[in-house]
Amino acid sequence: MAGAVAEEAMIVETMAGAVAEEDMIVEVVPREGIAVAIGAASAAREETVEVAVTEEVEAYDGVVPAPDSEITKLENQIVERQSSALPSITSQMAGLSVKGKGGSKAGGRAQQPPPPMNDRLPARPAFGANGRPVVLWANYFKVNVKSDLFFKYTMDVKKMAAPKQESKRGGKAGSSKGGEAKEVKGRERFFVIKAALAKLLEQDKAFVAATEFKDQLITLNKISLVENPIVVQVPKDEGGDEMDTYAVQIYGPNEIQVGNMKQYMASMTDGPDGSEAAAFPRFPDAADALNIILGHGPRSDINKTAAIGSSRFFPIGNQKVIEELTQNWRALTAARGYFQSTRIATGRMLLNANVTHGVFRISGRMVEILDNLQIKAVPKSEAFAMRKLRSFGKFLPKARVWVNFKTADGKSVRRSKAIRGLATVSDVSRKGRGMTHPPKFDSGWEYAGPKNLQFWLDSDKGGRYISVFDYYKQKYGVTLRDYPLLDLGSEQKPFTYFPAEMVEIQPGQAIKASLTMEETTAMLDFACRSPYSNALSISTASRQVLELDDPSLKKFGVSVENRLLTVQGRVLNAPTVSYFSSDGRRKPVDVRPLNGAWNMKFVRVIKPGNMIERWTWVNLSISRNARPVEKDVVLRYGAFLSEMGIAINKVPVDPPSQVLEVNDPMSPALEAVFQWLQKKDIQLFVIILSEKDSSGFYARIKTLGDCTFGIHTSCVVARSFGKGSPAYFANVGLKINLKAGGVNHKLREELSILKDGKTMVVGYDVTHPTNMAVQKGNEPPSLVGFVASIDKDLGQWPALAWEQTSKMEMLSDKLVDAFTTRLDTWSKHNGGRYPENIIIYRDGVSEGQFTQVLDQELPCIREACRKKYSPQFHPKLTIVVSVKRHQTRFYPSSADDMSKSGNIVNGTVVDRGVTQARYWDFFLTAHDALQGTARPAHYTVLLDEIFRSKYGAKAADELERLTHELCYLYGRATKAVSICPPAYYADIVCERARAHRPEWFDTSDSESMTTATGAGRPGGTAGRQVHVNLRNSMYYI
Repeated sequence: MAGAVAEEAMIVETMAGAVAEEDMIVEVVPREGIAVAIGAASAAREETVEVAVTEEVEAYDGVVPAPDSEITKLENQIVERQSSALPSITSQMAGLSVKGKGGSKAGGRAQQPPPPMNDRLPARPAFGANGRPVVLWANYFKVNVKSDLFFKYTMDVKKMAAPKQESKRGGKAGSSKGGEAKEVKGRERFFVIKAALAKLLEQDKAFVAATEFKDQLITLNKISLVENPIVVQVPKDEGGDEMDTYAVQIYGPNEIQVGNMKQYMASMTDGPDGSEAAAFPRFPDAADALNIILGHGPRSDINKTAAIGSSRFFPIGNQKVIEELTQNWRALTAARGYFQSTRIATGRMLLNANVTHGVFRISGRMVEILDNLQIKAVPKSEAFAMRKLRSFGKFLPKARVWVNFKTADGKSVRRSKAIRGLATVSDVSRKGRGMTHPPKFDSGWEYAGPKNLQFWLDSDKGGRYISVFDYYKQKYGVTLRDYPLLDLGSEQKPFTYFPAEMVEIQPGQAIKASLTMEETTAMLDFACRSPYSNALSISTASRQVLELDDPSLKKFGVSVENRLLTVQGRVLNAPTVSYFSSDGRRKPVDVRPLNGAWNMKFVRVIKPGNMIERWTWVNLSISRNARPVEKDVVLRYGAFLSEMGIAINKVPVDPPSQVLEVNDPMSPALEAVFQWLQKKDIQLFVIILSEKDSSGFYARIKTLGDCTFGIHTSCVVARSFGKGSPAYFANVGLKINLKAGGVNHKLREELSILKDGKTMVVGYDVTHPTNMAVQKGNEPPSLVGFVASIDKDLGQWPALAWEQTSKMEMLSDKLVDAFTTRLDTWSKHNGGRYPENIIIYRDGVSEGQFTQVLDQELPCIREACRKKYSPQFHPKLTIVVSVKRHQTRFYPSSADDMSKSGNIVNGTVVDRGVTQARYWDFFLTAHDALQGTARPAHYTVLLDEIFRSKYGAKAADELERLTHELCYLYGRATKAVSICPPAYYADIVCERARAHRPEWFDTSDSESMTTATGAGRPGGTAGRQVHVNLRNSMYYI
């Protein structure tokens, strides 16, 4: 797992003091005037925006527009209406309490079963009021929609058998074999739909339509179809003369009631019977229609903009911004583009726009690409050059290219083709069987150049073999260079070889790729930009790329305002954290965070874990010329951990050998070491890696330690560990204390909901296989990570992980058993009682899946509770969805509210302006973003039986406070984190479960394109579980 190695991912501030300034390099932001500058919608190109900041500041006179007062007034009215209903809701839920089975350890009074749950997606009880008010920019534009009705059609495209006739370009019309219609996809479908729309416009000059060039068509008026299907002809090859015939069938229409959506935005009511509350998101058809309308412009020219998915657009012409990712000789590039999506908000429709980045195939003339990568055709004997060729060839299949060549009559033509791959002898061995005259490769060559491959050339004299080099020299007078040959044939007709000199890779081809460690670093460096730069790009360049000022939008009655919105926010106070003093008196010591971070100078952990009597270490040499860490460093490490207050024997057990040299993660020598550890009753094994792992050692170590032998493992990197840095030692020490069952720090002031020790907090997440080429029916599983607290300090979070069907987000019935085990674990640590309140942070579900959580997962949770509680008692539940992969960003409007990196300050919460007052959600930026643009976490309440009944109108403040202060309880860092620990830990559990399944998720290949073919897999991984010794620990830290 690239990047998962070594426990050095999060540098903490420790006894050594603050991290050096050079560790926090950020782009310098002009603090005066940034606020007004990012609000301006300049027509200048992105490259010239920054030099024009002074002029823009003058143009806006330094004034930041206040949030729309009419929207604020409407939000207040809606929430006041909703707050008036709180007394009836709280009276139904007030006093709910639980007893464990038998009732003797209830704590609290008896209560009836819960009322019928018609309060799905509860209404916002109030806007939060705590914290210092601030005004922020948001990456949203207001969208004005005059029309009240659109029409939606669907389209079906088929390629048809065409009669033999002269085409418009003078060629013969093509036909499909057998006369049967064929499905049309991708670029071919784009050109067909574009031709069909042009034909409709010819028939009706007032025709107004938008499409995503797949299967949906949005129109302003009903279509009067002269013919249906619409028959069009499109060139068989891009740039060619021969034509193919297609039929575009139009179905519909369905009416899109935009007027109803506008009425809802103005009132935020659920309808007379409240039934509409169960539907979320609201008015998806209307929002989708607007997305299609707004996306139609940038999608219409595929030579100017590459549209990826439903909402990402990348300029590929003069405005392109790219960075090559060729560190490992792969034909990849990173590109900067823009995201856009409409959002329903209180009183208005908004367009969420953001900077986005993607991975594409590199584009340009093939010879220039190969020269830049220093790649040529070489024999098998040149190992390093062969490795480069393999890496380069990995992402060539299916790449679209332009090919320049001459036809039989000597005419120069340019055609669009798809690369099948590099010309390889292995491919000919597989596919060339049965051929009378298969291509011939020179002995000792796998990847052939023009001199090393001969093909059969038919002639009147009977034919002969000729090399590609000689053929081009004799026929065209061209001398080819020693570049690898490219196969532009098909699976049915392979071995159509072209020299690199004739090939040009077309731009805008996105690709799913698991990046290597080096490529990931380059990608992050490219994507990491200051909030100032991103906001200016959104205000200016994005409008050009997304064509937000295109006059054609007005035909639909749609316009996008040209200034980013301002919204109201609040900065919450940071909590004080507690440790023990380092003088040995075990006296509580308060530490006040500064900018979301603190250090451990003169303090010890608040609670040591179980005593680690027996531990050991080894230098794992996985690279040449590795320098092992000496024993005295390990001894200093043990002493340092003891000084931190961790319960550990200062002196480790000597290993059989201080250095273990292995070059294969599956080496029996590695497993033999674990067998020795087991015999010696070792509790903790410290593995000192000679370098950051990119070969699968980390995954193998964690699988052996966590699953096979039940021994805690800690991976460190020799370069960092060997320096003996107190910061590094402390960072690893925090993890070791958590593994051993300890608590590193807690909050000085206990949260009210947790103070009485009757509340359990749960977090769970599902991770899915991504960027993997898989065979249908043999897909890698999705993995569930599940954690739950065991006490009021929220310092320990034992975990579970399991597999479920690939790409399935909703949890199955396994959730019932998992939840019951967490209830039992909580009861074990709380005197046999079960929790009265259960707060659940569900990570990673999209808005379209909110109701599925309530319909599919909530019943499993209630079933688990039914098994553990007496029939007449039950726990109160609150379910909050936490989402970090969204596109909302906020920017400071004043230097007084700006962090050193130009971001909003940590603790900033936003719950109005870009939200729907009807629903209960908020954006929280708990952390201090040192680089790039801070991404807030988005929290939405799906169910609440706790906060409104306990706090009434203060419920919103209390939930925001709880979530914010939880972010200061992430045990392995001395900083507030970006998403609350229950969700964060669950995500880490999922990542560890991936490491336990290298058969599916192996990233050891330096070329990092995982292909799950099933070949050579051992029998199943579903039964792979964490060893019983570690099952109720934080083994995953």
